[in-house]
Order: sequence, then C-alpha cells, then structure tokens
Amino acid sequence: MSSLREAQKQLTRDVIVERALQLFTEKGYAATTIDDVAAAAGTTRATFYAYYPSRSDLMRDFMARVNALLERADAPEQGSTAAELVDVVREGELSGILAWLESRAALWPVFRPYLDVLDEAAAVDREVRAMLEGWHEEVISDLVRGMELAGRFPEETRHIRGTLAFTSLDYVATLWTRRKFEPNREHALEVLADSWYHLLCDEG
Repeated sequence: MSSLREAQKQLTRDVIVERALQLFTEKGYAATTIDDVAAAAGTTRATFYAYYPSRSDLMRDFMARVNALLERADAPEQGSTAAELVDVVREGELSGILAWLESRAALWPVFRPYLDVLDEAAAVDREVRAMLEGWHEEVISDLVRGMELAGRFPEETRHIRGTLAFTSLDYVATLWTRRKFEPNREHALEVLADSWYHLLCDEG
C-alpha cells in the first residue's frame, strides 16, 4: 500500500513539474504564479505547497532532474559528480571529447528546457542563483579534476581553462534551445571539441 502511495505521489510531482516547465517556458518564470501551475496540473495551491513549499524547492527538483538525465551524482565521491567527464578530460583524446559532447548534445532537447528556466529563475531568485552557480562550479571542477589527474597545465590555470570550456558548451547548447537557432550540429560540435582539446588537453 505504501509503495502505491509513493507511486501516486511521484506521479503528482511529475505532473506538476511537467506543467510548470511548460508554463515557465511559455509565459516566463516571473509571470507564472503558483495558482497557474496548480490549475494546469489539475490540483490546488495547497497540494502544490504540500509537494513544494516554495518555488525554489520546485527549482531544486528541476535541477535534480537535470542531474538524473546527465547521470551526475547527487553525493559525489572524491570530489567528482561525473566520473565519465573526468575520465574523458584525463585521457585527453580529441575523439573521446567529441564522443562525449555528442552524447550530451543528443540530450539537449530533454534537459536544456529545465536549465533555461533555472537561468531565468536565477535572475530574480537569489537562492536559485546560488544553486545554479554551484552546479556550474561542479561541472568546472570535474574538468579541473581531469586535468589534475593527467598532471596537465599549471595548477593556477586549470580553473579558468575549465570555466572557458564549460561556458562555450553552455552557449552552444543554448543555440539549440532558448534562441531557437540551430547551426550545423556536426560542425558546431567538431569546433567545440577542438576548442576543448586545446583548452583542456593540448600542452603543445
């Protein structure tokens, strides 16, 4: 019986998140009210708050879903949230970087809408901004960890290299989602992979 209740609760969460994502995308984060989301989900304000005491809690669920889609660890061990990314950087092969980027690009239509809403929410919600900045830093730290394990580049340059690599990835991904502009995917990923290779792997 308890497992059935849990399944029903998860279904309610999924419906709330799905409708919230749709409304935030169509109307904008600031213009969408809790009542809007509750009505679209076929529930009440009281039910919404029973699952999400605040809009920030809803945004935390958005972030958790992004991490699940990207197979990023909630409780990282040894300072890494994405072992596969760390390994790709450590190995330092252009082909491996391109393959990793292609695997993530295939998921952009699924997870980028969540990140786009989180970006918008971060502009008006300090708590969400701190959460999103922390997530960015986790990804950058994975890139830095890969360089550390390879003994590559001076320590004082690794973080800026990771930051530049992450920022370029984030921008290219945005071209497919928020800005509704799709460059040639194959060429864009090849250029991005080449940029990552020189930033993170090539000391020559």
